[in-house]
Amino acid sequence: MKGTRLLGLALLVTLGAAMAAAQLVTGRLVTSFYAWERFDTVGTSQQSVRAFQAVQLSIAQGDVSLNTSLMGTSNLVGAFGDVGRVRFYNLFLSWLNIGKMVDLHLGRQFVYAGVGNGTIDGVMAQAHFLQRAVTVTGFGGATVGPDFTGVRSDMHDNYHFGGQVLTTLIPNTRLGLSYANRREARDPYWTLRTRDTTYAAYAYYVAPYADAEELGSADASYTLRDRLSVYGRYDYDFKNDRTSRAQGGVRVNVTGALTLTGDYIHRIPVISYNSIFSAFVANAVDELEGGVEYGFTPLLRAFGRVASVKYSDDKSTRWSFGVNSGYGSLSYSGSDGYAGELQSLSIQGTYPLFGRVVVPSAGISYASYRLSAESSRDNALGIVVGAMVRPATAFSFDVQGQWLSNKLLQQDMRLQIRLMYWFAQRLSIFNGEGKQ
Repeated sequence: MKGTRLLGLALLVTLGAAMAAAQLVTGRLVTSFYAWERFDTVGTSQQSVRAFQAVQLSIAQGDVSLNTSLMGTSNLVGAFGDVGRVRFYNLFLSWLNIGKMVDLHLGRQFVYAGVGNGTIDGVMAQAHFLQRAVTVTGFGGATVGPDFTGVRSDMHDNYHFGGQVLTTLIPNTRLGLSYANRREARDPYWTLRTRDTTYAAYAYYVAPYADAEELGSADASYTLRDRLSVYGRYDYDFKNDRTSRAQGGVRVNVTGALTLTGDYIHRIPVISYNSIFSAFVANAVDELEGGVEYGFTPLLRAFGRVASVKYSDDKSTRWSFGVNSGYGSLSYSGSDGYAGELQSLSIQGTYPLFGRVVVPSAGISYASYRLSAESSRDNALGIVVGAMVRPATAFSFDVQGQWLSNKLLQQDMRLQIRLMYWFAQRLSIFNGEGKQ
């Protein structure tokens, strides 16, 4: 472990020396405040204010770059989970186009390679062949804990590795194969248990087995000009020896304005191989959905979708209809059957003012629902009002207020304020020069 840290430090020092002569520094700073006050139906009030500071930073020279993203949080009023912490979402070194073929990434990074997706502390490499018609990706490293802080040392119980092969050699077609093997330990804990027939409580240390999953996937897509697109995917769970997911979709542009869509998905709940829940039967869910879209103008488009969801011994239906435009949307959706009964209406709108310097927005949604035919019907109402102000290209200010009322909360009022700043600076540290 010490050697790994020294290697990482050596890489950063080498990077710094190589990039010190001239580098492009880009980044984004986001400061947010989230406050709410809510009264439940028995009159109890709760107030909270939470602050967030996010930083995204990239230092690059040519094909080499150092990238990081982190967020700090702290409670200013009230209590909500942890008092304050800093999460490092990524911190990695990238070296692209090595030998005009390989891209290399080292450090904490998010991996997206078919069934292999998630954050790792490790390495990912991509090799491109035949003028990038074939791409081979491999990755491996330690899984990252939910607190996104330190690097895990017990790699035998916390690892994630796999790979993906993509090809576009067949005209209009994209084919992919992927594999992932993941293992992550759960934190042990103390609890109380009872002993023999006296039921006397005693402290018991629980050390859960590490979650484990091993998945493989194949996917394909085909596009025929601007008329037809087809997609299919199949995932297999090697640990449980069963299909994890199978899906397919088709999109047909009948005319320039009319589009028909169809989607099917078969999926089983994702359960770790050595979880106690794997001892129970996990039933699959099958969904079949059809849709139609019609464009009146480039900015005004209507849609409608209806889906049937089949469970092991029951079924449900859901639907949605609406209109989208460049300045807002109106939608109606609902469901019935095993998933419960729902009727909802949502209206949202936005309109830029003063050359998009100020963009106000507002929305209202209403829902009427019940969990089953025997349950009583409940209602929920939500209102959102906000605005985005951008006095300069590199700076913006957002504010949004939310109000909600439902069965559990007489009123729930929330306020979010966000300040965002982008920057890009070309530096030359050794000769003291710097220019925007």
